Amino acid sequence: MTLPATIERAPEGLDGLRVVALFKFGKALLLMATAYGESRLLNPQVAARLTQWSETLNDHFAQRLAQQALEWVSNLSATTIDGFLLITMAYTALVLLEGFGLWRRRRWGEWLTAIATSLFIPFELWKLIFRPGHRPALLALVMLVNISIVLYLAWHLRRGRRGAVR
Repeated sequence: MTLPATIERAPEGLDGLRVVALFKFGKALLLMATAYGESRLLNPQVAARLTQWSETLNDHFAQRLAQQALEWVSNLSATTIDGFLLITMAYTALVLLEGFGLWRRRRWGEWLTAIATSLFIPFELWKLIFRPGHRPALLALVMLVNISIVLYLAWHLRRGRRGAVR
């Protein structure tokens, strides 16, 4: 059976949408690991083990950084940690939804990803300018990847409006 000329068959291989979807799925895995780590922070035995581990670090800078992070976390209430966990899980759900929509080549997935990704760019730019921290090149790279994703999706959405019916 042949399709009418106004309908194009979606490509089956790995195209730009699926590459971005894989990126989103990878990000979701990292967020799930973060959520798991956040949930483990409520266990006092984990904090004790992490403190012991930080004392064994040979690099003085890394040891100091780990101990400062552990001190900061130990001052958080269970409610605050639960709030971080809830936000991380909600963001994970959004990223998975973006990835699913892109993998299935759905227009709503393209729109959702373009909008959600573009909302972070001003914050990334602000952080790069006013709080670059230890790795400004990494911050710039993340921002450039997000800008590239938004530009690609905008181009794809515009092209899709002129081309295939979905």
